[in-house]
Amino acid sequence: MRKTMKTVPFHPPRFGAVGFLLLFAACAVLSWAAPGRAREPYRIGYAPDALIHVESMKRLAVVYARAGLPVEFVPLPQKRSLVQAVDGVIDGDAGRILGLEKRYPGLIRVDVRLTNIYGAAYVVGGQEIGPFRDGLLGVMKVGAVSGVVWAEKVMKGRPLEHVKTYEALFAMLMEGRIDIALGSRISAEKVLRDNARRYGRIRQLEPLVFQAPFYHYLNRKDADIVPKLEKALRELRAEDYWRDGKGN
Repeated sequence: MRKTMKTVPFHPPRFGAVGFLLLFAACAVLSWAAPGRAREPYRIGYAPDALIHVESMKRLAVVYARAGLPVEFVPLPQKRSLVQAVDGVIDGDAGRILGLEKRYPGLIRVDVRLTNIYGAAYVVGGQEIGPFRDGLLGVMKVGAVSGVVWAEKVMKGRPLEHVKTYEALFAMLMEGRIDIALGSRISAEKVLRDNARRYGRIRQLEPLVFQAPFYHYLNRKDADIVPKLEKALRELRAEDYWRDGKGN
């Protein structure tokens, strides 16, 4: 004869205050242990019209990949890229000269050289100017592209005309509105090559006006990734991944 099985209703256990807190703590631990979402890419500003920034951006793509960090590059005018990096709107700026953190304490330098920057003075040929010397900057009208920080540095507070592009800068030079154009060599030479007929009379003075290492800068909120980036850069330099010439 079959025994009739009784259905016993299930009642969930009742927890007191202590039991509830223990259960909450256990769930929190499991939540923390579970793999989270991948971090959003670090957003780095660069100026597409400045070839030194474009070169820096290309190198940084390799550096971030080596460091295992996601990255996104945001095209911006040079000045805006810097301002947004300082304000934390973006995570950093592709490249700047040494010492920027003194003027902008909100930035931190990735302290391994990313590339080199070379600055030159350009004039219209046919003038008896001779070699470049600092004294020229005090007696001649000088212009530079806005955001080229090294140009402001070498001018030491002397009057400096600012324009938005190298095309506008060299047009001013050809029209006689300035006597000397200061430009980052990598960008200036490309504009001169691409517009050889228009700017054929422009020549570079020797020696160079400025030369310095170029560094990647981050907003201080991202200081935790600086050691990873420095390690990646040292490895790439040790491997001779890039060859730096005077053409920058």
